Amino acid sequence: MKRISTTLLTGHALMALVAGNAAAASSWTITDLGSAYNVQTMALNDQGAVILGNRILSPVAGGGYSVTELFNAQGNANNFGLYGINNSNTVIGVDRNGGSAQAFAWQGGVRTNLPQLANWANYSYSEVRQINAKGQIIGNTGDGAAIWSPDGSGGYAITELDKWSTGSAINDAGMGLMSNVNSPTANFQTGYSNGLGPTTFIPARAGYRPAGAAINNSNTVAGAAFYEAAGYSWNQTYVWQGSTVTQLPVSATAANWQMNVGEVGGINEANIIVGTGSFGPYDGRAMMWTPGALGWSEIDLNTVAYTGASFGKLTQARDINESGQILGAGDYFDSASGQWSQHVFLLTPVPELASSSMLLAGLLGLFGLLRRRLATPSLR
Repeated sequence: MKRISTTLLTGHALMALVAGNAAAASSWTITDLGSAYNVQTMALNDQGAVILGNRILSPVAGGGYSVTELFNAQGNANNFGLYGINNSNTVIGVDRNGGSAQAFAWQGGVRTNLPQLANWANYSYSEVRQINAKGQIIGNTGDGAAIWSPDGSGGYAITELDKWSTGSAINDAGMGLMSNVNSPTANFQTGYSNGLGPTTFIPARAGYRPAGAAINNSNTVAGAAFYEAAGYSWNQTYVWQGSTVTQLPVSATAANWQMNVGEVGGINEANIIVGTGSFGPYDGRAMMWTPGALGWSEIDLNTVAYTGASFGKLTQARDINESGQILGAGDYFDSASGQWSQHVFLLTPVPELASSSMLLAGLLGLFGLLRRRLATPSLR
């Protein structure tokens, strides 16, 4: 009899059951992760570990975080930043302090510089943007986007993607998302590829130039498009699913507001998208978009009920994990100084009681089914 891996099945089932927490949550908790001053980069893994600038924040039992700071060779954080973290706590970043950009991977105190390619002017550099569960990294080197894959000996091998492109995201299947590729059909287009076959291009539409920002394992791509029509131009949020291109709604309060309508920060496996929507001049708001039978719905995260830290307006959402936690920035009131400033937040969904009961019942039912299958002899 072929045995079934209970660990594998229950892990996948649990992920499927909790992936929609953000959409089903009736309330949230919000955690203050500190000042957003000079924090240009941030990312989140499924265990709730966070990178902010040059810092790694790792959750500890009982609440709170342990903080690890990474520095350049000169011992400071000048021209140095972290960009991604996966569930194995491998962190990727770029050190620009030595005169050229050097991308690296870091894990357990060991930094490994990624190999570089020279561009058309014989200048070598490397930039990174995201790392997947397998440790594959997407970024740029040489004349365009590339994927670095672990070679099994502690190093990395490079796979070149389309030249003259910018790598932005990668999923667990190794599909690298890139924009502004030198495609045979357009001068500006977004597509995804693993470098081993032809690029899958996002369908072209008149009047806009797409730039994908996030891709999940279903190859659903979310991003924004620079749109031009009737003498106006603005960034509009979109989602691409196969050959279907759908505009994500942003309910601007000003009818003629035509600039920076929105941008995308991340997407999870439940197809929940987070980002920023502009509701008028100087009125950016953290947003979440969820799919449904009638299309995509927008949720201004300032309208959800949450408890915890003293945030005023949540201004941007930058990442979302498989538990539905959302990482972003917003206006924070410091009671000690009496001042408002930008701080980083982690928004955690609290599922409804009914949802929690369904989750428990589903897991118990799954365990029972597995026990029956394992106890039943196979028939030849």
